[in-house]
Parts: sequence; C-alpha cells; structure tokens
Amino acid sequence: MTTGWMRRARAGLLALACMGFAASAAALSPEALQASVRGGPSSASAEAIRAFYERRAYRPLWFAEARPSRHAAAVLDALARAHEHGLNPALYGMPQLAERVRTAAGAAQAEAELALTRAYLDYAADISSGVIDNPRQVGRMFRDARRTPPEQLLDGIAAAPDAGRFLAALPPDTRRYEAVKSALARYREIERSGGWGRIASGPPLKPGMRGPRVAELKRRLIATGELRAPGDADLYDAALAAAVKAFQHRHGLAEDGNAGLDTLAAMNVPVAARIELLLINLERRRWLAGHLGPRYVYINIADNDLKVVENEHTIHVARIIVGQPYQQTPVFSATMTQIEINPYWNVPRSIAVNEMLPIIRRNPGYLPANGYVLLTRSGDNASAVNPHAVDWSALGRGNFPYFIRQHPGANNALGSLLFRLPNPHNVYLHDTPAKRLFDRDARFFSHGCMRVDEPRKLALLLLAGQEGWTEERINAAIATRALRVVPLQRPIPVHVTYLTAWAERDGTVHFRRDAYGRDAAVAAAYRAAVRAR
Repeated sequence: MTTGWMRRARAGLLALACMGFAASAAALSPEALQASVRGGPSSASAEAIRAFYERRAYRPLWFAEARPSRHAAAVLDALARAHEHGLNPALYGMPQLAERVRTAAGAAQAEAELALTRAYLDYAADISSGVIDNPRQVGRMFRDARRTPPEQLLDGIAAAPDAGRFLAALPPDTRRYEAVKSALARYREIERSGGWGRIASGPPLKPGMRGPRVAELKRRLIATGELRAPGDADLYDAALAAAVKAFQHRHGLAEDGNAGLDTLAAMNVPVAARIELLLINLERRRWLAGHLGPRYVYINIADNDLKVVENEHTIHVARIIVGQPYQQTPVFSATMTQIEINPYWNVPRSIAVNEMLPIIRRNPGYLPANGYVLLTRSGDNASAVNPHAVDWSALGRGNFPYFIRQHPGANNALGSLLFRLPNPHNVYLHDTPAKRLFDRDARFFSHGCMRVDEPRKLALLLLAGQEGWTEERINAAIATRALRVVPLQRPIPVHVTYLTAWAERDGTVHFRRDAYGRDAAVAAAYRAAVRAR
C-alpha cells in the first residue's frame, strides 16, 4: 500500500523514464551550470560536486536535451522508495524534488540539476553506510561506518550504463539486510491493518485454560502469523501452545508454550514500537557495510549468539555469554589471529582489587587453591610472592602493587581454549568452566569478554586443513595442561554487533530485549542526524 503522494510521484517518474513530454526550453548550457556550481556553498561534498562537473566540462548529468535523463528517473524513483529502507523520502526533498526536476525549464534546470545531485549524494551515503555519520558517538560503539567518498559515488553513477542497477547495489549486499527490509514492509502492513490488540492483565495463561484472555491471545498470534485460525476461540489448545512456542522462539524467551508474564509483556509491545526497532536495526546493518568480508565470525551480543559465516552461509552456531549490563561487551571488529590451548589468565586489575581482594584478605590460601600465582609484576620476568607473607589488611584499591595470574587447569577462568583477537578493549573469546550458564535463556554474566559454548568445535572449524589439527590432536594438546599457541594460517575477521531485531532467510522476524539500553541512544542519534540536515 502506498500513500497518495507516493502514487503520484511514481506516476511522474514513469513519465520521466519514458520521456513522455516535450520541453520547449533550450538544453541546459554548460555556462549556466558552471555559474550555479561555482555559486554553491562550501563543504566537502560541494567541493566534490564542483570537481565532478569540472571533469565533465559542466555537462549536466540529470538532463539531456532539456529534459530529465533516464539517470534522473532512476534516482528519483530510488528517492521515492527510500521508505523501503526505513528512510524518509522527505530527507531528500521528495516529492517536491521530483516535480521540480520534471517541470524545470531554462535557467531553473541548473538549480534542479544541483538539487538532484545533492539529494543523490545524501541518499547514497545514507543507504550505503547509515544516516548517523559517526557510530562511535553512540555509546559503546567502536566501529566507524565506511563512507564511500562523494567523488566515487558521482563518478560511479555517471559511468553506470544502468543507473537503476547501480543504485540497487548501494545498500549492504547481504540477504539479512534484505530480510529486515521485507520484515519492515510486513509490520507496516500490520500497522495499516490496525495492529494487534492488548491482552488484558491477569495471571499466566496455560494449556487447558478457557476465557476471554485466551481469545485475545489467539487474536494476537493470528496478527503476526504464529497461529492460522482460532479454532475453539477461548480454549488454550495444542495449536495455541505451539504458536506461543513459536512466538517465544522469535523473542528469545523460554519456549515452554505457556503465556507467562514475560511472554505476555512481549506480546503487548505495540506494532509501532516493533517498527521503530526494525528501523534502528536497519541503520545498524548499514554501519556494517564493507566490514564483513566473505568469511567471518559474527557475534550478536543482544542474542548471546555466535555464527561462523562463509559466502553468506552460516556454517557454525554457538551460544555465548557476554558482559553484564554494568560491564558491557563493546561493539567492534577485530581479526582473530591465534588460538591458545591451555591459556594463562592474567587477572585484570579491576577484578583483582574489587572482587578477589576481599576474598584473599579472609583466606590467602584461596590463591594457590585455585591455581593463582601472586607476582611482583606482569610479564615473563616477574617473581612469585608467597601470599601468606603479605599483609593483606594494608592493601586496597589505591594500593595494590601485585599481579595475579591463573595457571592452566580445570578451574581456569578462560577454560581450555582462548581465541585471541587483538583489540584496544582487551576483550576476547574463550572457553569457561561455568558450563551451566549456557542453559540460561539470557546470558549476560561476564566482565565484558565473551565465553563460547563447545569451544573445541569452533577450534576444529577454524583450524580445518591446518597442520593436521584434528579433533584428536586438539584433545591431546588440551590434556597436557601445557600452554600452546597456534597461529591461524587463515586469520578470520570477528564482528561483534548489537542487534535487537533481525530476520532469518525464511522471513521469520526476531526481536530481543535491549539488555544494555542502547536502542534509545541509536534512535536519539538518528533523530539528531536528521535534524542537522
């Protein structure tokens, strides 16, 4: 469904594409365009525009023989459909810009030419790398959007034999981006159809129960497709239990088939809020453009999930544990360069003084009993200190001259495997002795590092074809309890992301709780970027 102005704009664009009108004005002259280009404002994009037209000897790009060119029709069509990407066409002057280009005559064509050039550059930058210029301004984001230089965008579309295809290639070239676009369209259609009603407050709903709230629950799940038909309208039957499980799966909730308080709260989130979440995460997807590569490890903090991807196909999935809300795992990209078998753990100072020191004061024997060594300094030349010879009562946060290291072993906090990915945040991916935590639905328990389930499977995958590293060899190396560093012959990019909404290949739309409270920060930064236009 489209609005009235969208239908009118598309009809006008079709006319442009077909060259369906005759212009009485003379063709736009290089002299007129040169005067308009040189009189424009000063900015980085303005300088790129001036250089672009100078290289073209001030020949227009969007007009040919006094009428809009096919390139103009393609760009205006893309601008009119910007809403499909979660972008407001009004950001680019639509629909007025389309009418301005269609009717421009004489000297007005020079100004229309430049207006369309500026709108194209804004759109191309937004669609390829995000509206927010610098994602680092959004809390705990440590990835820069890779913005294509305006010179490249201008030269690219000018040289393109098919401007429509060129424009279609600007957004992130991933099936997941396209899947979220499709999800956005579906949820907007749900909104236009009236959305979904709230389920009245009350106790949890379970199979076998009857009542009007059960009927409300069925109507809610019919709206988003988990349930096809109501059947016995107010009976919590087996079909409803299966539909509730499907909803719980899409929202990262315990899949027990009961509509408990968390499940009902998720169902009562209005469709408008879900649409905003899809818009926020489309923006996050655009920040990833140019970062991924053909083979990479992809971690979604919000989903507590790790994937290994090759050529757009997921070849390995694992559960992970990430930072607590007050010790958040940052968003960043790095390259995994080596795997350490039986790693040492050099305890961060913050953990040593804030968490371990109170325990050691009460029992200095805690250190040797758990495989820790007290050292005079970090590094290989450090000397060991007898913890029983230290006056622990005299030490505190501002007075702690020691370093603590944990030797490899069953209790080592890093487990048996450490996947080293050098980064300025000192965050890594590793095994853990606390396996039971992987059974939790929400896994926000670490100090910021990422603990991975079944790390031996991940190591085997990353070492495939390298120096005969088989499952048996990995197990044998772990059994020695000796540190061994294995450089990866094929280092692999690791992208740590924070996505609270996405869609799978089959179109299933997933949402996750914003455990770190980052969605509001992205939304605010987005609005600020739009206001600055």
